[in-house]
Amino acid sequence: MENYSDNIMLDKKQISNDYKQQKQPAGIYAVHNKVDNKMYIGTSKNLPAVIRRFEFTLQMESFPYQELIDDYKKLGKNNFEIKILDELELKNETDKEITSELNSLEELWIEKLKIEGVSFYNKKV
Repeated sequence: MENYSDNIMLDKKQISNDYKQQKQPAGIYAVHNKVDNKMYIGTSKNLPAVIRRFEFTLQMESFPYQELIDDYKKLGKNNFEIKILDELELKNETDKEITSELNSLEELWIEKLKIEGVSFYNKKV
């Protein structure tokens, strides 16, 4: 006879495995300084995680760009927002293919935003 607690453990393992197999939305995001229209552009294979991490990393001053941290402290969090600029339609791409697509898409967005007069925190831009 099966034990009830064994079924619960199997369900938790199955739920965990299902979650790990599920592809998260990948795409391009921007941290936008609404005061001077300056942005940090980035890519992520897990957009929901980036959004959750964004405010925390700025408050902890562990964001990779000090200039952005300084502006965030000076202007306050209400003057910043995170935007999803684009999402990839994922099918069965490899990790390498996703990275390549994200990098190409990021370059296109940077060029588009430059034309619109946006300045960037990113050093590579």
